[in-house]
Amino acid sequence: MYRKKNQIMEIVVCLIDMLAAFCSLTVAGALRYQSIRMFVGVVDFDVLFSIIAVIHVAAYYILRVYDGLYRRDRYQEAFLSIKYNLILIATAIFLGFAIKNDMFISRLVMGYFFVINTCLIWAVHIFIRNWDRFFHLNIRKKTNLLIVTTEDKLKEVLRRFRNSKEVRWEIVGIMLLDETEPPEEVYGVPFISGREGEYLEFATQHVVDEVFIHVNEIQKRESYLKNMILELEKMGVVVSLSLDLFNLDNHGTKQIYRLEQYHVVAFSSRLFDYRMVIVKRLMDIAGSLVGLAFTLAAGIILAPFLLLESKGPLVFCQKRVGVNGRIFKFYKFRSMYADAEERKKELMAQNEVNGLMFKMENDPRITKVGAFIRKTSIDELPQFWNVLKGDMSLVGTRPPTVDEYEQYNYHQKRRISFRPGITGLWQISGRSDIKDFDEVVKLDLEYIDNWSLLLDIKIILKTILLVFRGSGAR
Repeated sequence: MYRKKNQIMEIVVCLIDMLAAFCSLTVAGALRYQSIRMFVGVVDFDVLFSIIAVIHVAAYYILRVYDGLYRRDRYQEAFLSIKYNLILIATAIFLGFAIKNDMFISRLVMGYFFVINTCLIWAVHIFIRNWDRFFHLNIRKKTNLLIVTTEDKLKEVLRRFRNSKEVRWEIVGIMLLDETEPPEEVYGVPFISGREGEYLEFATQHVVDEVFIHVNEIQKRESYLKNMILELEKMGVVVSLSLDLFNLDNHGTKQIYRLEQYHVVAFSSRLFDYRMVIVKRLMDIAGSLVGLAFTLAAGIILAPFLLLESKGPLVFCQKRVGVNGRIFKFYKFRSMYADAEERKKELMAQNEVNGLMFKMENDPRITKVGAFIRKTSIDELPQFWNVLKGDMSLVGTRPPTVDEYEQYNYHQKRRISFRPGITGLWQISGRSDIKDFDEVVKLDLEYIDNWSLLLDIKIILKTILLVFRGSGAR
């Protein structure tokens, strides 16, 4: 079946790209050391290629290189190749310092490797997509398809299958369920009437590999379609039923899976790859352990100054709202006087943010030490405990207070459909300068819709840069 073939092709392309990386690194090393012989003499190939192989597989699947391989144009392919090689080189250099491998630390080798491998990966992908054209061949195995649909959908269905670059579809028959006066042909393709048994006779006498069914209002034809699917299945023909039900014009994703003993179609604005979610969680755990070490050191230094200036605990605890409305305890180093929550009501008239968030320049509730730790973002350090517990992530959307959350509309609530984070897209896109809560929501939703591990890394790096510049929250 062609889906299995696609899975095999994904692995094949991954292995070809790995081989390309090996070749690029060999050429880069040879250029650096003047010859392959000298390069072989100074390098441990087992260690070198093992590291590259592991990094390559991780980068390949993080960027989902195979997804859309046949749909990207040459410029998009070039951009992806650049991103892939930047990840490959950055990780290799990091590991090079860790294991003290001169090959990865050499700027000249890495420079040669980046140029060679970027061009090679780009060329390899272009070749894979068009290899039959390069050799003037047309030997891709055809998949004979019978289309079952309605007249209003037929034109679009034909366009999609005929323009496919991944599978060579041969449309051998069309069956229109709403056609009362059957023609002999539709768009040059034989027409099959909906009379009982005619589609079985056609599938028996012709080569039919797969049947594609795309109709609305399935319930009206439930019994008919059910019999069709069961009978074709008994013949050994693959039947694909379109999941684009109800004519929903949504930009989300759909996925079919088992829920208890039901087969269901899940509709969501975004369905995340569980493998990437696991990697994100591992990053959170590693980052939180490092962050807690800094938190402990900062707490020891900060405690006498903060506690002498004002009464109250060193760490401020507050109820915040997490994923889909879950309440959790949120921790920060206390930067305000102990009665800050009570005084907030008196200051609401001076709120500088338009919407469901409170922010005020020169807030009188902030202590002198508090002003310093807020500007340097030291007050955020205890949240690494929230990250380790799983209430928060290093990167996500900012968790609202309970009173803010209770005023959300359905559109705003979507911002908490993702695990909240210490930092996020809106924090690095203006930090405290954003004055409109709707703009915060917009940036949070943009983050959710475009989330990737690479985006998280970019946000973390930009956050660190902002902290060093002293651009912390007021």
